[in-house]
This record gives sequence, C-alpha cells and structure tokens, in this order.
Amino acid sequence: MKKLLVLLVVLIAAGMLFAAPEYHVEETWNGKPGGTFYYWGLGDPKTFNYDWAQETSSTDPLGFILGTLIEADEGGMPSLPGLAKDWWFSDDGLTFFVQIREGIQWSDGAPFTLDDVYWTFVNVSFVPENTANGNGSYLDSNDQLPVVEIVDDTTISFTWTVPQVTALRQIGFRPIMPKHVLEEVVANGTYPEFWTIADFDKLVGMGPFVITDYVGGVRIVFERNPYYWKVDGNGVRLPYFDKLNYELLADQNTSLLRFEAGEIDLYGPTAEQFPRLAEMAAEKGWITGVGGPALGSQFVTFNFNSTDPVKREWFRNDGFRRAFVYAMDRDAIIESLYNGLGSPLYGPVSPSSGFYNPEIEKFAYKYSITRARLQLRRGGFDWLPDGTCVDANGNPVEFTLLTNAGNVVREAICNIIVDGAAKLGIKVNFRPIDFNTVVSRLTDATYEAVVIGLTGSVDPGTGWNVYRLDGGLHFWNYPPDYNPDDHITEDMYILPDWEKRVDEIYRLQTSAVDPQDRYDLFAEFQMLFAEYQPVVFTMAQNFLYVYKNNIKMPVEKLTPATGLLFQLEGWWKE
Repeated sequence: MKKLLVLLVVLIAAGMLFAAPEYHVEETWNGKPGGTFYYWGLGDPKTFNYDWAQETSSTDPLGFILGTLIEADEGGMPSLPGLAKDWWFSDDGLTFFVQIREGIQWSDGAPFTLDDVYWTFVNVSFVPENTANGNGSYLDSNDQLPVVEIVDDTTISFTWTVPQVTALRQIGFRPIMPKHVLEEVVANGTYPEFWTIADFDKLVGMGPFVITDYVGGVRIVFERNPYYWKVDGNGVRLPYFDKLNYELLADQNTSLLRFEAGEIDLYGPTAEQFPRLAEMAAEKGWITGVGGPALGSQFVTFNFNSTDPVKREWFRNDGFRRAFVYAMDRDAIIESLYNGLGSPLYGPVSPSSGFYNPEIEKFAYKYSITRARLQLRRGGFDWLPDGTCVDANGNPVEFTLLTNAGNVVREAICNIIVDGAAKLGIKVNFRPIDFNTVVSRLTDATYEAVVIGLTGSVDPGTGWNVYRLDGGLHFWNYPPDYNPDDHITEDMYILPDWEKRVDEIYRLQTSAVDPQDRYDLFAEFQMLFAEYQPVVFTMAQNFLYVYKNNIKMPVEKLTPATGLLFQLEGWWKE
C-alpha cells in the first residue's frame, strides 16, 4: 500500500509539471476532417534545412512543417497568434516581449518549451555561421544584436539599444527549431550538413504536417501532425486534411495539364494560361480569382563580380544596365505574354505594397531602342560598321543569360531580352538550366546574367538579405568576405556610393518608429534602384489562381498578401 501511495504521489507531481495544453482555437472554423490535398512545386528541394535553404523549391515544402511565434493576417501583417499567445513592447520601445503557449508538443511528441525559443535565436539565428543569410536582420541601427532574457517560464524578452520596429516580423516570423533534435549538430558545427533531402524522415517541427515520404522527381508526401496545437470551434484538432501530396513537376506546362486532368487541387496559372482556364471553369467546376500585381517579381541581374574582367566592367556600367531597361518592351509583353494581366515594374517594390513609391515612374523607362543606344553611347560603347556593339577597348559585347528551364514566363522574358539585345548589336546566349543549378550559380557568383524571381512581401524590410551588403542573396555584388571559397578579392571589388546608401537605409529602417519616416526611407531606396538599375525589374503578373469547387477555405478570397495557401490547416474538402 505504501508503494502504491508513493507511486500516486510521484504521478501527481509529474502531472503538475506539465501544464494543460493551451491550444489555439479557431472559433469560426467548422470544416470536415479527412481527405488528401493535392498540390505541386517546380523541381526537387535542395535541402530540408531551413537555415541553409536559399531556393523556393526547398523553402516552400518546409512551410508545411515549421511553426512561428506569430502568424500573418490576410494583409500579410504579423498580427495573429502562433506559438506565442501574446506579445508586447516596453514603453520605451527597446524591448519586445513574447509569451508562448504551454503544454503543446513538437511533431515527435516532445514538449515545446521556452528553451526552444531561446536556443533558436541565441544559438542559431544570431550566429552568422549557422545560417546562409547571417544575422543581419536582427541587428538594430547601431549594428547590435538584442540581449535575450528568459523572464519567466513562458515569457522571453529581446532588448535592443534603439527601438526595433521590425521585431514583429523578424522575431515573430522566424520558425522555431527543436533544440532536442538539433542541439548536438549545431554545437559540433555540422548543422549545414544536417536535415538534407535524405533526412526527410528525421524532420521535427511545429507546423500542421510532417513529411512521411520523399521520392525525388516524383513527390513529397505529408501527413497531418498528430500533435498540432490548433483546434476548430468544435474542438477538432487541425489540420483537416489527413494527407498532402506535393507533386514535384518539371515545368509549368506539366502542372497545367495535371490540374486540368484533376490531379492537382489548386493551381497558380501564368497569365498566358489563365484565359483558357477561366473559359473552362464553369464546365469543370473550378473557382477562379484575379488579384492585384503580385508581390513577387521577375528580373534580370548582371554579375558585378563576373570571373571575366572584361564583362565585369560592362555589368558595372550604369549606361549598360539602363540600356537593357529601355530595350525591354514591357507593355507589349504584358499584352502578349500576360494577356493584360500584369503591370510594368521599374523598381523593387510591387504596386500592391503600401510602401510603393509612384515617383519612380518619373524615370519613364519606356521602350525605346534609340534611348537604349544613347545609354550605351554614354557608357562608352560604340558600334562597328556591321552593327556589332563594342566596348571602349573594341571588345564585342557578348554574354550568357541563364534561367530555370521549364518556367515559361522566365524563358519568354529571356527570349525578349535576346531579341532586344540583338537590335543593339549585342549577342546574348540564352541557356535554360535546372533551377537548383541556377540558384547555385547565383549564390556562388559564377553567372554572367540571369533571369529569376524573388518572392515578395507587403513590407520591403523583409528583403534585407538581398539589399544589405551582408545579405546572403546580395547576388549582383557580393562583397569579398561573403564566402571564403569565392573568387571575389578586395582588388577587384567596387562599392558605389548609391549601394552604400541602400545598405544604410536598410539598417536605419529597423529603428524608424514613425511610419512616415520608414516610408520615406523605402521611397528613397526605390528611387536609387530606379536610377541605377542594379537589378532590372520587368513585370509583375496579377495574382491569379484556380481551384476545384469542392475545396473550402477559411477566407473569402486569396490575395497577393495571403498567397496561395493561406491558413491551409483550415482547408477541407466537401
């Protein structure tokens, strides 16, 4: 009897150590559990390690298995509770407090604790060697990281030397990683090699799904996370779908055919494909949607640090880059390729963002081969009698342009660039290659020119890893120390004054408490890009989607801010 009493006391004491689960309740959701959702992505992932993923083929699938402290609302703003149930700033704006949920679990059943949050930031995010992008997004305008303190069992604080207005996004949107799984590999320096695509069955997260199978070139299979921390108004644990099949497809034409065959539930068509789908929608039982300009962008960029010293000088030449802006007939492209469902882009911020500065349109980079030739002339270029464009040293202008094979929009943009360049006497060798190879060439600075895209946001501050000098995707002009194995030396590197100012703007905006001050900083940033064109932006397609009418979702419509899979855990099938 004594032993039984002792056992009961121990069990009661143990139970007191674990708080009742503080699930997030979606009161208005009332879906039907079960079924499989069929989606798709272009190409295979390169890694399943979030902190070392630099390509959407890797980051998109990870979005299903990872969880963040704060989640985005329908406007793309950080306002919805996630792993955190509450958050606030100190009166002086220097300290950001986060209070997490108690009693919830990782996808492997281990308890989620404040220690996971503290470790994710202090041991991973804040250590430059532990992420591909470094720690720049967490630095304040004095280039200081926050002091992190555990306030109590559920509350953590981040204190900067000046107010950090980007804390909601940078802290709130950072996926929290499982300390109990990753602590050892982070400590011994092997974290970059962990959670490769071969480790798909070892991934642990706080998202709605877990990966149960991966077949290269075929699909990734996800199943519902049995420990997910959200429930609907009836107490049903989310997500509603039992399974998610993520088909790995080679190109957009294949994905279109798979959708039309009923093998995919939701599709984000190109503007060229959309009219055809809209005509078929009523007969097929599809729902279509058209939004404003997408937040992402397609662009061509030239490598300031090309391994070829002659081409390097061309790409650094302001007149050379401006010539390509004038040589691109955006309006004609929008009508022919986009079916009128797009907008020209002259800078890095989408017109759908509240930070968009319409003043950049005063540069009026309208299509004009004459003006393009004038820019080349101002840049020191000339023409031989046969029309060949040459630089000041008589070198014929010729370079290679890359993009990812199978992306019909990017391939079309490349062909238009080739045609426009030919009218200027410039030979462009277009070479479509595998997406992951494009990204590798981009990140190790071994390309000459490339057409690719960036995912966007309503807040341009999220692009710090592209526009700051220490950003992991500052691809047009990586500094000499960005990678110890690269070819970029101090002797060959140049840093224009306008690029220094862009870097300064991205540091200052983190502490711009007055919304107008922050808007003004990003307005100046856009003007600098419009003037110097280090990245030649092309067009923004309207946000387009089509899905089967048996798919039900918590929001009335999808938008550029929500993206295609907003609150997927609340989707279900009739």
